[in-house]
Amino acid sequence: MAYHTASCDLYVAGVSSEIYRLNLEQGRFLNPLSTNSSEVKCCELNPVHHLLACGTNTGHVECFDPRVRGRVGILDTILNQHVEDLGVSVVPTVTALKFRDALTMAVGTSTGHVLLYDLRSDKPVLIKDHQYELPIKSIEFHDSLDLVMSMDSKILKLWNRNNGKAYTAIEPGTDLNDLCVVPGSGLLFMATEAPKVLTYYIPSIGTAPKWCSFLDNLTEELEESSETQVYDDYKFLTRRELEDLGLSHLIGSNLLRAYMHGFFIDMRLYHKAKSIAEPFAYEKYRKNKIREKIEEERENRVRLKVRLISKIFMIFLV
Repeated sequence: MAYHTASCDLYVAGVSSEIYRLNLEQGRFLNPLSTNSSEVKCCELNPVHHLLACGTNTGHVECFDPRVRGRVGILDTILNQHVEDLGVSVVPTVTALKFRDALTMAVGTSTGHVLLYDLRSDKPVLIKDHQYELPIKSIEFHDSLDLVMSMDSKILKLWNRNNGKAYTAIEPGTDLNDLCVVPGSGLLFMATEAPKVLTYYIPSIGTAPKWCSFLDNLTEELEESSETQVYDDYKFLTRRELEDLGLSHLIGSNLLRAYMHGFFIDMRLYHKAKSIAEPFAYEKYRKNKIREKIEEERENRVRLKVRLISKIFMIFLV
């Protein structure tokens, strides 16, 4: 479906040679647009000059001008040289269309290819192969990094519009049906065969929309928590401490990393050596902690008694 805001016409394509027009202002169907094919797979309106493009089962893109309600051009995507370049033996069907601006148009085929066209030429500027031989179901443009999002029933691919270089891919594990990208953000929704709509947020291609700005805070917290220090799992020991643990013979081996006036040693190896060299270290540590706790309670008790005596003395004076 495609909606023409100037005339309030809703264009509906289906298993028919005609494109139905429903005027939402009048609430009635108008005369349909006729194509040269037996089936129309998709339709898309250009956001700048409102050219209506329709993809057919014969591999053609038929373009209509809503002002005159007539066909103004046909783009043949199955020219001999193009079919040879795609490496397919069957006639591809146009299954998806998307305009980026007044001149750039993306065409998705049933063989899993995305063709980028300049409307001034009948030859594709770039051809992207999904490698799955599945029909392209949806195409979107993302202007922040000049990316193209193309989706078949298995995977969503993000790639550069100029050279086709892959940026990233999302493979949910369930059959995909449609794609919706929130304009100017990194938030996108995918309708699948699963009961729930899948939601993905890619901060590298755009910020979160205003109505869910908390996503930016969540991603910042995740980035902070995922940071790891270089020597998180190592213990720093001086040469004297190594000798006390009986590990001085490891100097020069891969088990020690020389750093400044000492060495870094793996924390697990350190604990093993510590338990062997000082078998009663835990008991000593436990006694020290108990002693510190008792002394802390004594200090609190003395302070409480001093405060209580001072209050009684003040009451007596009054």
